[in-house]
Order: sequence, then structure tokens, then C-alpha cells
Amino acid sequence: MARMPTDPAARLSRKPLSTKRRSDTRPRVLILGGGFAGLSAALALDAHRYDVSLIDRQRYFEFLPNIHELVSAVKRPELLRLPLDAAMRRAGHRFVHDSVAGIDPQAQTVAMQRRKRALAYELLIVALGSVDATHGVPGVGEHAQGFRSAASCSQIAKRLDQLAARRKPARVIIVGGGISGVEALGEMLRRYRTHAQLQFTLVEARERLLPAAPPALDAHIRSLCAPHRVAFELGTPVKRVHARSVELVGGRSLPSDLTVWTGGPTVPALLAQAGLSIPGAWVPVRDSLQSTLHPLVLIAGDTAALPKPLAKQAYHALDMGTFAAANAERLLAGRAPLPFRPSRKPQLISFGDLSCFLVAGQLVLAGVGLAAGKEAVFELVMAQLDPQPWWQRLPSMANRSQRAAHALLWPSLSSLPALRRQAQVSILSSP
Repeated sequence: MARMPTDPAARLSRKPLSTKRRSDTRPRVLILGGGFAGLSAALALDAHRYDVSLIDRQRYFEFLPNIHELVSAVKRPELLRLPLDAAMRRAGHRFVHDSVAGIDPQAQTVAMQRRKRALAYELLIVALGSVDATHGVPGVGEHAQGFRSAASCSQIAKRLDQLAARRKPARVIIVGGGISGVEALGEMLRRYRTHAQLQFTLVEARERLLPAAPPALDAHIRSLCAPHRVAFELGTPVKRVHARSVELVGGRSLPSDLTVWTGGPTVPALLAQAGLSIPGAWVPVRDSLQSTLHPLVLIAGDTAALPKPLAKQAYHALDMGTFAAANAERLLAGRAPLPFRPSRKPQLISFGDLSCFLVAGQLVLAGVGLAAGKEAVFELVMAQLDPQPWWQRLPSMANRSQRAAHALLWPSLSSLPALRRQAQVSILSSP
């Protein structure tokens, strides 16, 4: 296959393939994915200047950093969602509810699963996010519950309710001791730690929880779990997932009535098939977020492998989406793109109602009151991504705030000991 010219201006001088005649002279921009990066990119583009279509197989944007709260029913799915069709309509763009079947950077087209005709573009922003990494473990797809959508977390909550209603013991296995696994365990303890029949085990292939964070956080989380029915299998990879058990490397088998898989993210296979990356690798990009092979393809969010590695975090995806839109405008105007400079923000990791952790490099703070900060981030970003006029956003904002106050704030203010816990913040690690 012939490689495309590396000069973006040379590509723009060639008329791209089109599926039909069109009188609209606005440059066509396709955005693949309606997550943090894709939605923020779309909202940053002016509909009067660009013909923008956002494509996603889901009808809703979902605030994934808070989906763990669905496990404990602190939040409901609708509170974490924004309808993409309405968001695009208000922004003056088009929403295409479909799955991407293929990308042809040479022809500048994107094929859909349900649509017969491919969509042509002058510039493409790929923001497809990530998928569950199974690490080649057999049985994950058949017997484990994923943890990457509101629907999957709601299904976990439903199954936990069923197990809690039984009189006989039930065992819950969480595979993965990263952020998702830790937050899932925290929410399970928030709602079910008084149910004596439920027993929880967290399995992690590496030697400690949250291995990217300072070691003190691992020890603190395990100390919080000590009074409860929680076991840890650390430094123990999973060999196979069965319908009623999890088999570990080394031969041991753990009985399981519910297996939750939080094995981390990996890149969608579609991107390697399009020639944007090698199989199993994140898409290599320049510091401008341009694909190293196809300069008129910008990669934003989890899928981008910048020259200097960046954590797969929602706030980075938000910034990358907005920045990709700015560089799209520069490229379409024949101007040189700018380098992306990621901002450094502290990370908030919740652990149910037992604690919340702020991680900023080697600094780690712990305290129940820090959860208010995470809730504030959620409220602010949801308001930021909702393109309605502020007076039309108020009902949704009020509904989210009311639910948060009832489920998160009121239990922490209902007694003097709870109030004291809110005020306590400890330093677990410092630079």
C-alpha cells in the first residue's frame, strides 16, 4: 500500500473521496468516539466553519470515572450520561449512531457497521478510547463481568443484590488492583459490608495495590479492609476464569459467585487494522497529536501514545480533545500544528465511604472529606460538556446535586463521629 504524502497541505489539495455530491464547502471533520476526548473535540469546533460528524456506537456520553458509584447505588446511570444526539444537535453538528467498521487513511474514509456507504473526511479525530485487556486469559469474556460502562456496573449491582439476598455464603472476586478494582471494592464495602454472607477477594498480578502510586497507599487500603471480610491475592496472576471459580497461576482455584474483571485498558484492534499502529500497541503520535504515519489523522484520549508517555486519565482526554480540535483548525487552514503540553493535576481515588485519596506525584493524602472534591469535579465537568444554555442545564445539575447530597453528604453529617471523620485528612506519603 502506498504511503500518503507527509505534507498536510498536499493532502488537502487533493479532493477526498465522497459518497455523494455535496454543495456544503465546509471542511469535513469526522470524530470517532463520544467519550471525554471526542465530545470535547466536537464542542470546540465551530459548526459555521466545519461540517462535523461524531460517530459512536453508544447513544450516550458516560462519565466513566464515577461508574463505580453505580455498584453501591450512590448514583444512577442517567446521572452519569449525556445524550450525544442532543449534544451534537445543540452544537450544530451531526451525530451518527453506529459502530466503526474500518478506517482507510489513504482514501480518507471511515466505514460503518450498519451504513452501506463510507463517510469521507478532510480531517479525522480518533478518540475511540480503550477496551478491556484480557491479557490472553481464557474465560474472561464468557464468565467475568467487565467494569467499563454504566451498563456493566449496573449489572454488577444487580448481581450483588441477588447474592446479598441469599442466606448462604457468596464469594465475589475482583481481578485487578488498579484504580478500577480498588474503587469497585470500596463501593462494594460501602453497600454490602454488613452482609455477613458476602466475602470479597481482590486478585492482583503485581505485588501491591495501585502499583503506580506510592507504596504507602497499598498498606493503608489493606488496613482499611482488615475489619471486613476482604482477602487479597497479590503477586498472583490469573490463569483462567471459569463459570464458578478463578484459577490462579500455580494451580490454586478460588470459588466465585461473581467475578469482576478490571484488568486494565488496551487499544481497540480496529486501529492496527487501519495501519495506525501495530497490533496490541497504542497509536504512536507526534507531540501535535498527529498520527506519525498520517498527519491528517489526530489521535486523542487513551489511544494516543505520545513521545512522552501519559497516564490514561479522563482529564488528559478532555484536554487532548480540545487541543485536537484546535490543531484540526490549524491544519485545515494550512498552518503548522502546535505541540500538546499536558497539564498536571492531582488524582482523586475514592474508596467507598471508608476514605478518599488524593495522589499528586509522591504526595498522598487520605480522608473521607476528600470525596467532596471528586464530586465537585464530576459536577463541573458534566456542566462543561453539556452544551445547553446555563438555564437549561439547571434541572440536571440540581438533580445530580440532590442525589449527591442525599447519598454522599448526608450520611457523613448525620452524627458527631461522622463529622469528625470528615475533618480528618492524613498524609500517607510526601515528596
